[in-house]
Amino acid sequence: MTGTWTLIRLILRRDRVLLPVWIAISALLPLSVASATAALYTDQAARDAFAAASMSNPAQLAMRGPVYEASLGGLTAWTLGSSGALIGALVSVLLVIRHTRAEEETGRRELLASGVVGRHAPLAAALTVVLAANLLLGLLSVPGLVGQGLPVGSSVLFGLSTASAGWAFAAVAALTVQLTAASGTARGLAVAVGGVLFAVRSVADSGGVAWLAWLSPFGWARLTRPYAGDRWWVLAVVVVAVAALTAVAFALSTRRDVAGGLLPARRGPATGTIQGAYGLAWRLHRSALVGSGIGFCLLGVLVGVAAHGMDAQVDTPQFRELVATIGGPGASISEVFFTFVMYVLSQLVTAVALVSALRARSEEAGGRAELLLAAPVGRVRWALSHLVFALAGPALLLAVMGAAAGLAYDGGALRVAGATLAYLPAVWTMVGFATLLVGVLPRQAAAVSWSVFGLIMLVDLLAEFKLVDGSVRDLSPFVHVPATLLEGASAAVVPLLGLTSVAGVLAAGGVALLRRRDLVPSG
Repeated sequence: MTGTWTLIRLILRRDRVLLPVWIAISALLPLSVASATAALYTDQAARDAFAAASMSNPAQLAMRGPVYEASLGGLTAWTLGSSGALIGALVSVLLVIRHTRAEEETGRRELLASGVVGRHAPLAAALTVVLAANLLLGLLSVPGLVGQGLPVGSSVLFGLSTASAGWAFAAVAALTVQLTAASGTARGLAVAVGGVLFAVRSVADSGGVAWLAWLSPFGWARLTRPYAGDRWWVLAVVVVAVAALTAVAFALSTRRDVAGGLLPARRGPATGTIQGAYGLAWRLHRSALVGSGIGFCLLGVLVGVAAHGMDAQVDTPQFRELVATIGGPGASISEVFFTFVMYVLSQLVTAVALVSALRARSEEAGGRAELLLAAPVGRVRWALSHLVFALAGPALLLAVMGAAAGLAYDGGALRVAGATLAYLPAVWTMVGFATLLVGVLPRQAAAVSWSVFGLIMLVDLLAEFKLVDGSVRDLSPFVHVPATLLEGASAAVVPLLGLTSVAGVLAAGGVALLRRRDLVPSG
């Protein structure tokens, strides 16, 4: 562990912008939701009616779980329990991999190891920072909640339950970086695990299989039940799981070489077979793409299974009125469910696409792009080789997920896959934005891309509770995607063409600017 404190200071310096922004937004969000809930539902009768409507909505059950208590605190915890845990899990995965596997991939870890730095110090430093950041954002949310008149103990439990998912997935990321030799593969594997576990929690809450929630960190965050019984002991489950995964990660780290993974790399042929820049890009992206594809396929199956039979199970007058309001008189419960779920899952696909879009920058930062460009390979061809997979990858993931969901639901694979692919232009818009940043702000490209993506997710959540006006909400590309299952394919043409055009302009601008600037090898 020698040198751990020095590496902690280095991580804090490198992430001196990203960490405070993430912590501040996550800490202030519960106050905003609690304040909005108090303003929108001024008496107990209004809160009871809202809770009853939510409990009869399968989409809400799948995304947020049941309402345990229709109080101000109970509704606040219900609103943010799953979404806050999901955001914390994603950021934690990215940070742990950024300061462990990515450091080994670029060679900086080996350079540090030549000094007075112990073998376990980098992983210990990354986990310490990420675990402490999650704890801090959870505790900083308490004063705002208490200021709304909520109990101190329940507010502390809610903050800790929000942090618990971040702790769990920091440990998951610590494990995946031991298994794989590439940071992209480690991210893809961790994100796929997160998607499957989120789906497990969704099935547990919406499919009547309650015990499944105990298999998922997202379920643990919900099962603490802040403001509705305060199950403090559930946090012990989180601590035990995190300790076990962390211990396994440290044990495995001693069984591999630096910059290597436990999963053996397949031996290549005696003579080179990579066909140019695109062949190299395929070799770099394929592991993450295959791993993510398997994860999202399983996710689609779980969504389809959860939707099966919903039209009969929750056929209540209250929910029929909600369905008619959202999708029109002819909409079915399952169609509304798919619309809500795919909206959120498309953002998970966007996270995978951003990793691919930023791969060119990571190759540049590691100095490998300079070696490649010394050969007869132009910058445009090199940049496009990575951009192709950043654009084609999400198309494949959305299609696979939609087809799997359709097959598991009623066999309508093509119809559901087509509706899911409607989110592709919104994903491409984020890919184009990241590509533009690689061209104009290479050093800040990753931090700004992920920060903007997090802000978009925040805007979507706040817009649901009418905390932002329409002009702010329109900044999210996802709100411009029409629900083709509800509105029909004809309504999708104009907005989807518009989003595709924006994505094309951003991506073209990024490639053009990359061609005109100097390479920036350092991170």
